Amino acid sequence: MPLSIALACLLVTGALAGDGPFGLADDALAVNPGLASLDARVRELEALASTADAWPDPMAALEYSNVPTTSWALDGHPMAGLQLKAQQTIPFPGVSSLRAEVAESRVEVAEAELAEARLRLVRAVEESWWRLVLVRQLRQITREHVALTEDLVGAVRARYEIGAAGQHALVRLELLRDELRDSLLDFDRQEQQIEGALAAAAHRRSLDDLTTPDTVAARTLRPDDGVEAWLVLAEQRRPALAQLEAMERSAELRARLARRDAKPDLTVWAGYRVRTVQTATDPGTDLASLGLSVPLTIQSARVGRGAESAALEAASQARWQREAQLDAIHADLISAWAAWQRAEGKAQTYTDRLLPAGQQALATTLADYRVDKADFASLYQAEVQLLNLERARLAAVVETHLQQAAVRAITGDTTRPTGADR
Repeated sequence: MPLSIALACLLVTGALAGDGPFGLADDALAVNPGLASLDARVRELEALASTADAWPDPMAALEYSNVPTTSWALDGHPMAGLQLKAQQTIPFPGVSSLRAEVAESRVEVAEAELAEARLRLVRAVEESWWRLVLVRQLRQITREHVALTEDLVGAVRARYEIGAAGQHALVRLELLRDELRDSLLDFDRQEQQIEGALAAAAHRRSLDDLTTPDTVAARTLRPDDGVEAWLVLAEQRRPALAQLEAMERSAELRARLARRDAKPDLTVWAGYRVRTVQTATDPGTDLASLGLSVPLTIQSARVGRGAESAALEAASQARWQREAQLDAIHADLISAWAAWQRAEGKAQTYTDRLLPAGQQALATTLADYRVDKADFASLYQAEVQLLNLERARLAAVVETHLQQAAVRAITGDTTRPTGADR
């Protein structure tokens, strides 16, 4: 599963302009160093797997054999000669193929680990992007309310100057205005922090001209959305579950290999001795030899049983880890569904009823205040309430997008929403 590093030269902001968080996420996938490291690990294991079934190299030997120590000459003894020897160890049947399967299973584990890391990165980018949207729109709302409080200050000052309002009313509104102005600096700080996190994910020092929409609509749950349907998708698509399944298979293969590897390997050899001495009773005929050897499996059988037992326990561990992961996924999906449903309902309620009512309440209270039909406390409360309503509505809208990103990550859904699904 190699990464396409060719996309590294793309400008993140250019891809993002028309593709929401997904262009940024795709670019981050292409250049993120952590993913590149995992991808290199996959390629390493693939290279090892390609040779895992290889037999040991044959051995060749040349022996200066049976020469007398007094002369070290080939003609110094009738049995002296040059010995040529070839030797090959033959693995027990099935061992080589099992080694290859074990190596390939390790590749599967690493590929699933890489896929899970990619999923986490996409979720982190999406969530950071939507939080950036929230911060920027909250800052815009705050700016609008700074201007609105200026208008309210003007209305209160007009009444104060004619003695119809106390100074405390003017001071409280000015304090509210100055507090809102100061909070703009907090939004600037949050924006810088989020942009820094996004730049790090995209392996860049900074992100220039990172655009986000001025308005967003809430994401609605579809009729077929639900915890049980999502759980089925997670079992099919979530890389973390696939990784644990691959770990279990790998451990079971290691157990089979340990059992088979404890069997003795056969070693065969052939030798040819070139002789140079001839006597009356020995014409100096060249000699040949054939042989085989089998190790005495005194300790290897015990070691093999231990390795097999350990591998079976590792398989059991991975199996139970998968069950625990499924439980955690189920709990996460319940939480995401509840948060999404509440945020969707809240966004709709605030958009359709509460926010228009809050705007009307402020407008009518201000009108009444100008003609001395409403007190300052009502005017102040109406302004603060409207500000809180707008902030809450925006937070609920963004929350639906955050939960959508969470559900995609939890279920392992790597598709990019299009059209109305965005």
